[in-house]
Amino acid sequence: MISLTAALTALTFFFMPAQTVLYTADARPIVTLPAGYFVMQSDQDAPNGYISVVYDDINGYVLQTSVQAVDYRPVTKYETTVKFKCDNDGQPVNLRAEPKRSAEILSVLDCNAVGHSYGTLDGDALIKDGGTLWYYVSVNGLRGYCYYAHVSVEDTPPNVIEKEPDPEPSEPSDETTAPPQTTKGMNTTTAIIFIVALCIPVPFIMFYLFRKPKDGK
Repeated sequence: MISLTAALTALTFFFMPAQTVLYTADARPIVTLPAGYFVMQSDQDAPNGYISVVYDDINGYVLQTSVQAVDYRPVTKYETTVKFKCDNDGQPVNLRAEPKRSAEILSVLDCNAVGHSYGTLDGDALIKDGGTLWYYVSVNGLRGYCYYAHVSVEDTPPNVIEKEPDPEPSEPSDETTAPPQTTKGMNTTTAIIFIVALCIPVPFIMFYLFRKPKDGK
């Protein structure tokens, strides 16, 4: 069985020095991930020029040239704190399967709905002369795209890059050390009392064994 230390050491993380696009297996973009964070290599096969990776709870592929391998486990691997909330003048917001006007609506979010934002992706402009930015978000475990003008999203904080401490080797659990056995002896006072108790009957025994019988008896 592979030890925990060996398993942790085998994980490979890649640093994203700039915003990095995460792709599907057929090279369709999923989301642009924030700079300064990491992706972890997975064991899936990857197309030529790509690396199969995991970012938080998303699987995908990144270009090999867009990331840098590191020889440590970062403390903060993924950005998981950025929240979005619906902000559409009190109207519900559509969560779509793609950042397109014609894309399937996965869910109609309540005007007060909130969730996590992974990053952004370019798509269709839903508003005439408006922008083309969409947010890739997760709401109650469902992921999809919300148009930028219909939500408010927090700024992405810069990552404070720290290395996780190396795991301490586990102590063997099948070997137990028995506590040392100690033998308590008598103390001096107890020993004297014991000897005296043994000696007291001796004179009486000698008296009865060797006394002379009375005449006539």
